[in-house]
Amino acid sequence: MAKKIRVGFIGAGGISHGHYIRLLETKKAEVVALNEPNPEMVKRFHARFPDSVKLPVFDDYRDMLKNNALDAVVVQSPHTVHYEQILTCLNQGLHVLAEKPMTCTIKHAKALIQKAKAAKRVLMISYQRHFEPSFRYMRERIAKGALGEVQYVQAIQSQEWLRATRGTWRQRLALSGGGQLNDSGSHLVDIVMWVTGMKVKEVFAKQDNFGTEVDINSTLAMKFENGALGSMSVIGNAPRWYEDHSIVGSKGALYLRQGIGLIHQDEKGQPVNIKLPKYTKNPDSNFVECILGKDVPQTPPECGLRTIEVTEAAWKSAASGKPVRVP
Repeated sequence: MAKKIRVGFIGAGGISHGHYIRLLETKKAEVVALNEPNPEMVKRFHARFPDSVKLPVFDDYRDMLKNNALDAVVVQSPHTVHYEQILTCLNQGLHVLAEKPMTCTIKHAKALIQKAKAAKRVLMISYQRHFEPSFRYMRERIAKGALGEVQYVQAIQSQEWLRATRGTWRQRLALSGGGQLNDSGSHLVDIVMWVTGMKVKEVFAKQDNFGTEVDINSTLAMKFENGALGSMSVIGNAPRWYEDHSIVGSKGALYLRQGIGLIHQDEKGQPVNIKLPKYTKNPDSNFVECILGKDVPQTPPECGLRTIEVTEAAWKSAASGKPVRVP
């Protein structure tokens, strides 16, 4: 049997549990070490995965890198330390799968893309929506011209973020780098551009912090480079999760409604029969296949750059009260 890819975890909180399961399911990778300074998080990880008790645990990720023969790491730590950790791992010749957001600044995102290319290592972001059949269908149909020219995009995401993250690092600006727009909202910013294949040109944003250090509610009016208009809202002070998407083009429209599913209309408003693509991969299995040279990244670091470009513009716009051009 071929040697398995040896993976180290930087961070072993709740998000790491899914990565652990998915990596083991590939049967081509194994987690061999954990970096987690919080004993409670380690205790929960061991309780969920009793076989992980045998893994060495390090308070400092650099000690984990130094004391283990690793091929790759999964970075799932507070946002503002992503850059340093990813850069250190790339410098040591390791492949990296990072939780979102990849970085909290445009400058850092560009530096990591350059470094990954120079080191010839895989750098990916764990944007799971890229693997979901509905979003893949939307992307494929738009790319093939089924909607004609995209003219309007709408996306909304709401959740109980303010309540659920109170007292955690996510509401501390020094560790999170920003609020919900930079956290779960990162998925929304990314997927709008990935599905449509369009880049945002200008943003006019309003935000409400509800007395916290970070943005909780955000609403963005957007203009894309092709002239299309867009509206995006990321709401952190809601009762529970809700998300939906609308994409309107010159020859049809796509509507993804939570609890209803995907609706495709032609230019006369008639329903189009939808055949969702069969796609069984996820960020972790794609990461492993890319390391083995058997696939290409479905969530490349350029998606992280595009996302932080829009996010930074939104923060600047909300602070100034004026529209901001996206770099």
